Amino acid sequence: MLDERRFFDALLEKIKQERGLDCTQYKPGFLKRRLAVRMRARGVKTYREYMRLLDDAEYEKLFETLTINLSYFFRDASTFKTLREKVLKPLLREKAEFGNRVVRIWSAGCASGEEPYSVAILLYELLGKELKDWRIRILATDLDVGALEKAKKGIYSQFSLKGVNARCVERYFEPLPRGEYALKPEIIKMVKFEQHDLIADPPPRHLDLILCRNVLIYFSRQQQEKLLHAFHQALNKRGYLVIGKTEVLMGAATSLFKPLDLRERIYVKIPVKEMEDA
Repeated sequence: MLDERRFFDALLEKIKQERGLDCTQYKPGFLKRRLAVRMRARGVKTYREYMRLLDDAEYEKLFETLTINLSYFFRDASTFKTLREKVLKPLLREKAEFGNRVVRIWSAGCASGEEPYSVAILLYELLGKELKDWRIRILATDLDVGALEKAKKGIYSQFSLKGVNARCVERYFEPLPRGEYALKPEIIKMVKFEQHDLIADPPPRHLDLILCRNVLIYFSRQQQEKLLHAFHQALNKRGYLVIGKTEVLMGAATSLFKPLDLRERIYVKIPVKEMEDA
């Protein structure tokens, strides 16, 4: 029993070191049940045996099992609350002061669109009647063409609205037959969807905010560092980066971004000049 506990801890450390996923953020019972699914699928009975099987293909299967890949509007409510108060409000205020009413946001790995549309709703509410005086550019990308086609339609199940209060549902969604809801056109038109390979394709440029949540874990550590360097170059001076709550910045990436809110995994770009002076 003690050996299994030791190898369980060693397995979690291996996952963190090789893929940057902090599994201690999960409840132990949930984590062990999900690991058991993969161990049964691979025909092994101990954590020590399973550690030997962790190659790229098995990591992908494991992360699919852990994340269950469910998305809904305003997922992680505290993250969106902090995003609203500590990122979007100051960003809009600063841009208005300097007369630069252009905001560029990238939702990288947007799946079926709930995340970028949630950001669009936040901006719509913050700007109100002034929205017409702004150029809001929200780019949402994913590799999955099917997910992008669903996102473009803006039609969602009741599950996708589990994080939305009744006032927001009434204001931004139209009920449809069979329990579905259609997002209103004024929100849909704020987001542009495109297919994009995070590793192979160059990122967009001159961004104020990048959201890449629960995506980094699917890449090797080397790929993560390459991607985070690309994010750093893509962001404007002191642009913002948001990653998933179970994800961690490691290695060279820690010199590219400084925490704005570590609990919510929100970071600020460290400009090159400051990096050189450090």
